[in-house]
Amino acid sequence: MQDVILTDLRLVHFKNHAQAEFQFSPKLNALVGSNGAGKTTILDAVHVLCMTRSYFHSTDSHCIQFDAPFFVAEGTMAIGSAETPLYCGLKRGEKKVFKADDAEYTKLSEHLGRFPVVMISPYDRDLITEGSETRRKFMDAVIAQSNKAFLDALIQYNRALTQRNALLKYFAANRTFDASMLELYDEQLCQWAPIIHDARAAFVADFEPRLQHYYRWMAGEGESVGIAFKSALTESSMQEVLAERLPKDRVVQYTSAGPHREDLVFTLHGQPLQRVGSQGQQKSFLVALKLAVFDALKDALQLKPILLLDDIFDKLDAQRVEGLIRLVNEHHFGQIFITDTHPERTAHMVKEVNEEAKVLDLSPIQP
Repeated sequence: MQDVILTDLRLVHFKNHAQAEFQFSPKLNALVGSNGAGKTTILDAVHVLCMTRSYFHSTDSHCIQFDAPFFVAEGTMAIGSAETPLYCGLKRGEKKVFKADDAEYTKLSEHLGRFPVVMISPYDRDLITEGSETRRKFMDAVIAQSNKAFLDALIQYNRALTQRNALLKYFAANRTFDASMLELYDEQLCQWAPIIHDARAAFVADFEPRLQHYYRWMAGEGESVGIAFKSALTESSMQEVLAERLPKDRVVQYTSAGPHREDLVFTLHGQPLQRVGSQGQQKSFLVALKLAVFDALKDALQLKPILLLDDIFDKLDAQRVEGLIRLVNEHHFGQIFITDTHPERTAHMVKEVNEEAKVLDLSPIQP
């Protein structure tokens, strides 16, 4: 199985890098330096080149350096002997340009899955603490990289959902109702909903054993974790759900049930993780969750994704971090990027694990 490898990276006005260029090891790369040095920015640029979007910002313009007119992120991806130059550029007020092999994509979704990536970040805690939309986006981002039919269905479903909700608001504002107009969008939702639901249900069933495997490695055999899929479509068809919820939908003026309301439930010993899990247990769960994502993508795409470990010492103690680095340095994993604020600590640790590891110190040069 082949690794996905980013050999080099060039940034112009990308977040806090005015202009920078980097060469990377095909295996283990440690980015060290003080807070604000731009370590996480590099990881996010890698994510942009793999996924066409930032891991941290929903709005692309937030990646443009303060007061700059544009950003550029470009690099070379290698899979075996095949090299692909990638380019992502954005001017303020204009459409983002994304190219592979100098050819611009007509649809950015066509790029997903070509160069898979997994990010482990302190911000992952949002998966536990935030609402269901955060967990759906997490699930969908994994599925979409290997299932184009799912991604197409999701896009079509969301388009029909937006139109149905607008129609419900129109009915309420004008004190009118036309069932035949609503049926047009109901039919579209009923067409795409089963594809989305079935792909998510299959993902969760395949994913849970992977999560449990890595959590046991993180926390030992004494604790059991789980992940459950919560959906109104488990017991009913989309047609039945829409019919049952129509009176409520007309009152609240939006579609109150369907794939757009599905959720994941994380558990520890059968209880909600957010309620019963300690801070350490939640951190271990999140790391295990992302390593399970790596496994799922690797098997689905027959490629080893790039693994980005952002500020991993924030999540785990030094002994556990060293164990994690040793784990991901094995042949099972591919190219890895790690950030840390302590150059000596990280340099010593990664060199002990892999003598060929590359350490990039982003600390400003002292005069």
